[in-house]
Amino acid sequence: MPDALNLTGIALTVEQGKWKRLAKSVAQKSLAPNAAQVDQEGSYPRESLKAVADAGLMGLLIPKHLGGPGEGILTYAMVLEELAQGCASTAMVVCMHMSTLPMIGALAQGSQIEAFVKPIIEGRWIGALSMSEPGSGNRLWHMDSFAQKNDKGYLIDSFKSFCTSCGQADFYVVPVRADDKVGPNELSLFVIEGKDPNILPIGKWDGMGLRGNCSMPIHFKGCQVPEEARLGSPTCGFSMLFAYSLPAYQVGLATVYLGIAQAAYDAAVAHVKKRIHSDTKQSLAQVETVQRYIAEMKMRVDEARCMVYRVAQMSDNATVLFNELNSADLLDEVIRENPDDPYFIELAQLKFAVNEIAMEVTGKAFQVCGGTAYKRGHPVERLVRDARAGSVMAPSDDSLKLIVGRQILGIPQPWDGEQRR
Repeated sequence: MPDALNLTGIALTVEQGKWKRLAKSVAQKSLAPNAAQVDQEGSYPRESLKAVADAGLMGLLIPKHLGGPGEGILTYAMVLEELAQGCASTAMVVCMHMSTLPMIGALAQGSQIEAFVKPIIEGRWIGALSMSEPGSGNRLWHMDSFAQKNDKGYLIDSFKSFCTSCGQADFYVVPVRADDKVGPNELSLFVIEGKDPNILPIGKWDGMGLRGNCSMPIHFKGCQVPEEARLGSPTCGFSMLFAYSLPAYQVGLATVYLGIAQAAYDAAVAHVKKRIHSDTKQSLAQVETVQRYIAEMKMRVDEARCMVYRVAQMSDNATVLFNELNSADLLDEVIRENPDDPYFIELAQLKFAVNEIAMEVTGKAFQVCGGTAYKRGHPVERLVRDARAGSVMAPSDDSLKLIVGRQILGIPQPWDGEQRR
């Protein structure tokens, strides 16, 4: 009998139910027990990630014809929400890894299947998407660095501002301009193995929240990669990022914050039920203000879940269309040619909408739990800090709101004006 999510109007398939229950078990047994230590030490959650990989969850979005499970964005969201409730840092690492998989699955050919896809399916490779650059910040559609063609393949020299799993990943998907003569969004996509000695992490990660995701600047300092390291055609990167990576990335980010909000709500409910006032002999749950807070939190978490699952399902539908087009210019054909299609707006607004809900819910959980939640090490204290990271994580909430506003008003997007240099 499949699980039912009545609040979203979505009933899980038998297969989705199995993945969801598996993720919940991994989160409870392996991620949650390590979450406080990961946060306290700011340590990369390698043990937790191994548990996720051992459960066969790391290759979830690899297509069946390449040997993967062939699951879609909706299943991925259900799995990631469970992981995020256990440890948000681990879930964010998984999110960035998963964001690379649809693109690799769509573009990998020949020897790339054995070199890139197989170790992902087997859980031996954890990857990262390394996009933002110092000159453009969270304007992810603009790249300054470029690839230099030579007789050995390509020479990549690129600074990236923030990269989750920096210095820890087994591979990085790195978008750069195809060469120094093309425009800033005419991009090539390269898979660079983490063992390359010319990959240089910069500084030390000591974030306020999500302290285990090791999100630091990184320098791909003269990385020499073979021709086989490039995914797809020389300038397909921008469209492929939008068509295949962006849905997993945006839905993934939103899902992590949904998981944070759910965990905060659960912690608040548990706290008010067990906290007994000595004078009244009643629990904190009997206070009407608390009851109102709990109801408001529940409503907002359910609202976030509905949004996440709806856009995830829309993303799965869009992927079918992209696969049928089999075109190197998917963005032009689907997004620019369909300005009234709600998908692009829904996808763009999802991250900031759910992040704002997560900040609201964690704030109310903090208020409900009182002074005990102000102490370092309390789960709600950690969740408040984790939720706050979302608004500035690229693309920032403000950047996304501008993109949504422009699309609604028919104003060209910033990348539409990017010209060849």
